[in-house]
Amino acid sequence: MAEFPMKDHRRPFKNYQARHFNWSCSEDGRIGTVTLNRPNKKNPLTFDSYAELRDLFRDLNYANDVRSVVITGEGGNFCSGGDVFEIIKPLTEMSMPELLEFTRMTGDLVKAMRRAPQPTLAAIDGFCAGAGAMVALAADFRFGTPASKTAFLFYACRPCGRRHGRLWPATASNRPGARERPLDDWSRHVGGGRTGLGILQCPSPGGRPVGQGAWAGTQPGRRDRGSPIP
Repeated sequence: MAEFPMKDHRRPFKNYQARHFNWSCSEDGRIGTVTLNRPNKKNPLTFDSYAELRDLFRDLNYANDVRSVVITGEGGNFCSGGDVFEIIKPLTEMSMPELLEFTRMTGDLVKAMRRAPQPTLAAIDGFCAGAGAMVALAADFRFGTPASKTAFLFYACRPCGRRHGRLWPATASNRPGARERPLDDWSRHVGGGRTGLGILQCPSPGGRPVGQGAWAGTQPGRRDRGSPIP
């Protein structure tokens, strides 16, 4: 009886051609970088970029070269959230089944990032708001410059914020009647800083934007989830 060895389904991602953001890799292919590239609008997400990010992180389970991923934004900002005209406005006109489909897609992106075997670093500069802030929170590490500003924009979802404490730091205070602060300064969100909210683990060295070079010099421990990295 002929033997049919199991085919290796893994493949290199160094030359992956992204359609709705930039994808690049270090020379050896081990560090992949996702760059949100709509700087004229502070790099908002669209339905298409959401879906492609979800699919990319799912597929990275089968990468035989990429061992870590950096997510950043072009033009001095990380991500301003969902595009007002390409996501927010259409959402107001959708049926309930369509809204549910979109909600599941956003959750699937977070789950794909958390389940991917590669450690993921969010390199944050400038605005990091709404959906962009959630993408950052889904990463394993978050480095930011002193110009970083984070925000969670839909304060009507306070019960969710209380249940998932990571959302709550968007407000200035949890006291009744306290004024909301839609954007907060970098120092409030550095772990162990003025308030120790911990959205950013560490400022980038010298306040410089974090990119492949800075990430290449770090050696984080392998995560305790997902498939092992060869």
